[in-house]
Amino acid sequence: MKAPMCCLALVLAAALRPAAQAHEDHAGQSDTPALLSSSTPQRLPDGAVFLPKAAQRQLGLRTLPVRSEALPRSVELQGTVVMDPNAGGRVQATQAGRVLPVAGGLPGLGQRVRKGQLLAQFEPTAAALERAAQAAQEAELRAATELAHKRLARLQELVDTVPRRDIEAAQSELQSLQARLRLIAAGLHGRDSLLAPASGVLAATHVVAGQVVEARELLFEIVDPAQLRIEA
Repeated sequence: MKAPMCCLALVLAAALRPAAQAHEDHAGQSDTPALLSSSTPQRLPDGAVFLPKAAQRQLGLRTLPVRSEALPRSVELQGTVVMDPNAGGRVQATQAGRVLPVAGGLPGLGQRVRKGQLLAQFEPTAAALERAAQAAQEAELRAATELAHKRLARLQELVDTVPRRDIEAAQSELQSLQARLRLIAAGLHGRDSLLAPASGVLAATHVVAGQVVEARELLFEIVDPAQLRIEA
């Protein structure tokens, strides 16, 4: 009976020795950080970040070798990209009126235009009393123009008996009345052309067909993408 008991004691001692040794090793390594998992990103005790290759590929990160070289000092500032005043422009209404489309329609946002291109037609509007006064003045000038034309015709028929200066005065009066009549008619029924002040791309359009706008209202803004400025 003593031999079997001795063998059992040796087996138990051999089985308990690794466990005790493992417990001692674990107690000695309690102050050291655990081994990092190579498959998950995590922050190291010194503040660095461990990022495995699989995570780098998912984020699209690429690594480059570090080398020492002289570089200019850079400063980051808050800034805004603005139009170069020498390579762009704005189209504004000079007075109150209505915007009318041209044959090809109103230009759209992002459309490229050239300097002097017709963008839209502008029909000035006026108050009812002002338009009535202009219409009455137009009627008076039209009647005076007809009378001056008839008077000049009579004088030209009597060219042999009428002094030359009277005929010239009648011609001058008729031309003056005709010029005034054209100006009044243009103010009542004429339209202004809205032209592009520079070549570039339409960065802003604030009108639709038939829209009524006020004086100095911004209608179109043109910029040149190749010439911009940064205000920082």
